[in-house]
Amino acid sequence: MSAERTTATEPHQAPVTGWGTFEAKRLGTLWLAWTDAGLLRLSFERLDRALADEKAVPAIYTEPLGRYFDGEPEDFAAVPLDLRGTDFQIRVWTALRTIPWGQVRTYGGVAQEIQSPRAMRAVGQANHVNPIPVIVPCHRVVEAGHHLGGYGGGLERKQLLLELEGVRFHEGVVQPGQMELF
Repeated sequence: MSAERTTATEPHQAPVTGWGTFEAKRLGTLWLAWTDAGLLRLSFERLDRALADEKAVPAIYTEPLGRYFDGEPEDFAAVPLDLRGTDFQIRVWTALRTIPWGQVRTYGGVAQEIQSPRAMRAVGQANHVNPIPVIVPCHRVVEAGHHLGGYGGGLERKQLLLELEGVRFHEGVVQPGQMELF
């Protein structure tokens, strides 16, 4: 049973019930917002405080994030999510959650995975607007030439996250043996 809830077609979305911060080793402050359905946002920048009252972030979010930033393989499968986006975005974000710790895929590989082989740029755009980075691991997607590509949180953060997972680089290029091409 998946802890994920998709709301692309649901007319009534759960309201934000709280927000708070998490201190990530080597990465700094993460801002989280959640609903009764699950985690709605994880941001590298301050969230709008008008969303809801600030609260202690529930352990269902902090414990797996703590393990992840301690360098333990974590797939976040038990973290309930309240993903909101188009049907295409939800398909991309769902595919991202299947990329294992310490591995990367190309934008084209993700497009193939979701049965939209010509949608590499659209996959990149869905990654860019991913509301729950780290947990929905858009940082694990790189360009066809194995360069990092883009990242909404900045390329330094992307490389830091990948290095935390043991991905090796040489001059900004992912080294062989860490990528599965579709």
